[in-house]
Amino acid sequence: MDFSKPIIQKRHVPKSVLVILICLIILTFTGCSKKAGTVIAAPINSVPYGYDPQIAVGTDLETIINNIFEGLVRIDEKGDIQKAMATNWSISNDGLTYTFTIRSDSKWRVPKSASQALGEDFIKTLDTRVTAADFAFGINRAISKTTEAPLAYTLSAVDSAFAKNDTTLIIKLKKPSEGLLTALASPLCMPCNEKFFNETAGRYGLSTSLILSNGPFYLGLFDPDLGTITLKKNELYKGDYKPLKDTVRLYVESKNYNVKTISFDESKSINEKDWTVKRYKNAIKTFCFNCDNKVLSDYKNIRLAFAHSTNVDALVKKGISRAEGIIPSTCSLQAGASYRANANILRGPEYDVKKAAEIYNKVKEKNEAQEVPDDLSLDLKLVCLETDIDDIKTILQGWQKAFGIALTITLEPYETQEELDQVVKKGEYDIAYTTIVTSDFLASEFLKNFTSTSDKNTINLDSYPYDCLVDYAYMTSTKDELTEALVNCEQYLLDNAYFIPTIIKDTYVAFDITGEGVTLQPSGTVMSFYKAK
Repeated sequence: MDFSKPIIQKRHVPKSVLVILICLIILTFTGCSKKAGTVIAAPINSVPYGYDPQIAVGTDLETIINNIFEGLVRIDEKGDIQKAMATNWSISNDGLTYTFTIRSDSKWRVPKSASQALGEDFIKTLDTRVTAADFAFGINRAISKTTEAPLAYTLSAVDSAFAKNDTTLIIKLKKPSEGLLTALASPLCMPCNEKFFNETAGRYGLSTSLILSNGPFYLGLFDPDLGTITLKKNELYKGDYKPLKDTVRLYVESKNYNVKTISFDESKSINEKDWTVKRYKNAIKTFCFNCDNKVLSDYKNIRLAFAHSTNVDALVKKGISRAEGIIPSTCSLQAGASYRANANILRGPEYDVKKAAEIYNKVKEKNEAQEVPDDLSLDLKLVCLETDIDDIKTILQGWQKAFGIALTITLEPYETQEELDQVVKKGEYDIAYTTIVTSDFLASEFLKNFTSTSDKNTINLDSYPYDCLVDYAYMTSTKDELTEALVNCEQYLLDNAYFIPTIIKDTYVAFDITGEGVTLQPSGTVMSFYKAK
């Protein structure tokens, strides 16, 4: 088996009919009609250039694959596991063998253009049934080192998968894993037809001709230059999830979204007759310390002095709640289990300006005792939103008491969160007061963002102990073990004052009449354009 990744005619029309047609056209294009449209338009951040599930990364790809494929199970908008291709399953007493029974009526939708790409004879002989062998090949390909699947570590407990027959899949584990079902709902574990994959010769998923679909939709045209992707209703799909519309168009930019993310202010002023607004608790406001700054990186006690002199309670106002830790409350341990509900509230260093001053003074004294003292310059750039300047000034009072004249803060405010995000992403700051919005369903994935090898590590943390703590979390077997491991990770970030979380922030998603029925996973990102029958 090769698991390698792919790289007008004129007619006389009565005047009365013309009037009716004109009215219909006006109703269609003015946007005044409250009737639901036939096409759902939704936003994406960018158009992917490949759609291979086993190597897919990012919420845009996850949304697309979630709709054009169907795995053994699905995760619903509440974060719970639901049956999909698997009609039932059983687990051995030792927790090392999972046996799945899958539907026998599912077929691959083969693109019409596949004949041109792979040859008519090949397509005619292709077995289009979706069988247990397709799931076994997909899972084995995901865990194979030759595939280099970016998310293979989420299946670290899996030893192998094989098909007992067309409708029976068996997955063998190296050790028990209560989170296996959650992993099986991810793109990584989507079925893959081995014969079709091999025939694509390294081009699997690189065009609409080279990808099969077994979900409610199939992949239509996509244009990276125009920033558009089209999903079309899969007429061969016989599963339990009905497409909301025949067509879904995903745009990088559009003025006419049926589903859109909006601000808190917009959520209060939006017309409730035309839009439904849902709130997602997937964000926190926090101070972040850039570890590329040598002083902030090397001197834990300086970070602790900042933490002890930050009066978080002063930022908690009416209608605003204090952050319960770094991890937003939407994150789960695994499907059906909230992380925050199991981990409870975690806090960093308590507010104590006197203690902060003592800690900083000890750092100075110890440094001055050296023959060649380090430069402990605290001339720092703090980036934030313009709307947060008053809050920053409140916090600066505590910081000034702790550090005295040694601290010089240069404020660099930005008008929009998007502008601020770009600055933070580039690492052009010493301290950032910003909002972290998670696109991660799992708390473990959120915490992995701050490991030394992550390209999402915006604080540039390079901590071997932290990396080890996160790695251990992926080796746990039970929910209790996982909870303890993740609490240790989160508490490490708090106790070492890499972050000072302040308040809970929410994001808001609005749905118009056409977009009604579209659901998002608890993270408020991955979209489903179907509903249970």
